Amino acid sequence: MALNAGTIAEGKLQMEVDAPVETGLSNDPLSFWKLPVELSAPLAASSAASERVIRHYLFEEYLEERERRPSPKLFLYYRIKGFIPVGLRHRINALAIRARRQLNFPHWPCETALLDFWREWLREGLRTLGIEDAHHIGFWPDGNRCAIVLTHDIESPMGLERIRRMTDLEERYGFRSALNFPLNQYRINWLRLDDLKRRGFEFGAHGLAHDGRLFRSHQDFRQLAPVLERFAREQDFRGFRSPSTLRRADWIAELSFDFDSSFSDTDPYEPQPGGCCSVFPFFLGNLVELPYTVPQDHTLIHLLRREPLPVWTAKVRWIASLGGMILTLTHPDYSGEEPHLSAYEELLKRLSDIEGGWRALPSEVATWWRERARMRLSIKDSTPVVEGPGSQRAVIRRLSEEPMAV
Repeated sequence: MALNAGTIAEGKLQMEVDAPVETGLSNDPLSFWKLPVELSAPLAASSAASERVIRHYLFEEYLEERERRPSPKLFLYYRIKGFIPVGLRHRINALAIRARRQLNFPHWPCETALLDFWREWLREGLRTLGIEDAHHIGFWPDGNRCAIVLTHDIESPMGLERIRRMTDLEERYGFRSALNFPLNQYRINWLRLDDLKRRGFEFGAHGLAHDGRLFRSHQDFRQLAPVLERFAREQDFRGFRSPSTLRRADWIAELSFDFDSSFSDTDPYEPQPGGCCSVFPFFLGNLVELPYTVPQDHTLIHLLRREPLPVWTAKVRWIASLGGMILTLTHPDYSGEEPHLSAYEELLKRLSDIEGGWRALPSEVATWWRERARMRLSIKDSTPVVEGPGSQRAVIRRLSEEPMAV
């Protein structure tokens, strides 16, 4: 059985029934929806066939292969970057963004292609089964309707000094965030940051430095990845985000982290534009990928010269309406001072008003998504039952009650 994939980005891509079924943690539709196992057999072939389409989005295969890695021009820029004043650097980057070829896909700030495909597959599956509704394991634990995850990248010593302005605000509104540090770019006194850990904040690795070297060549990656991993282990960091979100999916999958956050759902303004089209976590090899789904402060403030709050608010409301993952990426270097600090506080107010929002750290989301993937939903004596580690937190919902399914 095959489902028609329809139009994908700018061309048509038909699913093939003989697509290989990946073992282990998967991004196929059955793994995404987590339907009862009794319904799985009739849908297994279409689920396996769908993986090619899903990879097309998640791993940016709609782009040419050369566009799925950093441009060689970037490495020339990194050689002189340190000699350019920060303000001038932002103006140069803004001009470069306007000058380069604009992608027609994915749309910014909201892209629905993958979401539409998930829904299409489910509708076809239910028709195949001859039913109008079914149970599934809810996307989030403990009855929550969406996830809210706050992250920061600390670019410089100035950002280091401004961290507490943002974390104090977050704590006031009942949030904790993850702080990502480049591990070999500037001196960090970790003892001075211990109080943030005690207060429940989380630290992660933002590469080694903003020099582009990690993804410059496979030789560079092989040389630098062990150094990065060793530094991260010393600080007990579980998460990674690449500097400037430069990425090569197959290389990141080799890193010994628990989760990564180097992809966006859609971001045409980064040095490496693109996006995975997902506002839900997914698996990148053995890593859980947590895409950032809210436009970066740096993009809005310095590249587009727009007020962040209206864009943030619109995107947050859209993701919440789908029951997805709201994951912010801000920088104390920029948002840790006025007037941007006030805009960030207003964002926190609006996030705190979202009903059923799970205020989670990246590590908590990664743990849950991994547990959910391994759970089993079955019907016993006409009653749906979830089994597996973490199943006590799972919520069984009817698809007719799930915003993503309708």
